[in-house]
Amino acid sequence: MTFDVQKNLLSLLALDGISDHEHNIASVMQQQFSQSAHQVWQDRLGNVVAQYGSQSPDAFRLMVFAHMDEVGFMVRKIEENGFLRFERVGGPAQITMSGSTVRLDGEQGPVHGCIGIKSYHFSKGDERTQPPGIEHLWIDIGAADKQDAARMGIKVGTPVCLYNPPQLLANDLVCSKALDDRLGCTALLGVAAAVEQMELDIALYLVASVQEEFNIRGILPVLRRINPDMAIGIDITPSCDTPDLSDYSDVVINKGPGITCLNYHGRGTLAGLITPPRLIAFLEKTAAEHQIPVQREVAPGVITETGYIQMEQDGIPCASLSIPCRYTHSPSEVASIRDLSDCIRLLTAIAQTKGQQFPVAAR
Repeated sequence: MTFDVQKNLLSLLALDGISDHEHNIASVMQQQFSQSAHQVWQDRLGNVVAQYGSQSPDAFRLMVFAHMDEVGFMVRKIEENGFLRFERVGGPAQITMSGSTVRLDGEQGPVHGCIGIKSYHFSKGDERTQPPGIEHLWIDIGAADKQDAARMGIKVGTPVCLYNPPQLLANDLVCSKALDDRLGCTALLGVAAAVEQMELDIALYLVASVQEEFNIRGILPVLRRINPDMAIGIDITPSCDTPDLSDYSDVVINKGPGITCLNYHGRGTLAGLITPPRLIAFLEKTAAEHQIPVQREVAPGVITETGYIQMEQDGIPCASLSIPCRYTHSPSEVASIRDLSDCIRLLTAIAQTKGQQFPVAAR
């Protein structure tokens, strides 16, 4: 059966899952992997792993991963009047929070709400132009009082996700919350479907990981169990084709996935990835052989699990494929289904590579 990229992406985007609350997404990933993988398991932290290809103990082990969690919030306090104070989980863009709609995972089922904003007509001075800090914001779920909120199943610790049902735009674009990283999760499912009937020379491990947006290290227990010879992460990167970023880099939507040359944490280089040139050359050569468009990216401020994976065991060669995305960590991220399809094609081609052809040795 042909893998429907758009259908699978939209299905995953309809789900909610902040860090450590990824169970809805994990259930879908596990169910779909189980249709074709040699084995599927979920560790105690929540990571979902599927094994494909060679089952020889001597086979080259390639781990391809993407995270399931999205940025969001958590209820910190319920006011006596029923309004909810909250904290960020991960890094949702603070400038977009006021006026956003949200969905809470209440114990009685989903509860919809909005992040309140001071009425424009009564706002004065900077209140009309400057976004307030999170300590001045609240969530309105329509509760009459604190007891009413409790009856809805809302407690301190209730997870909160941005709410913006996906919309298809022109030129193969999609707008939604949580494209970071449901794009990557869809890519994993696409690769799984593509390799199902293939005789691979390598052992391929597809990993849907947890807690990337919170601590970036949720994948580490799985890593130590798989002990891969090489790892490739799939995530997003800011697309620089909007008026505010057009002079920053040449990475744009609908020109293929980005190959990361450099990324690191935005508040310093305590962790990040400088991709070995031999791996960049390998990815570009594979893409060229299969006529798949790719772009190079240097992305300070972006960090993924590769920054920690590469330091594990004896050192694990890491690469990263990034799908260009506009308006990152906002309720209305925008990315290309065409770029996602090209990412799946490239990963599928890489999976068909002979083990001895992977350039993992340092030189």
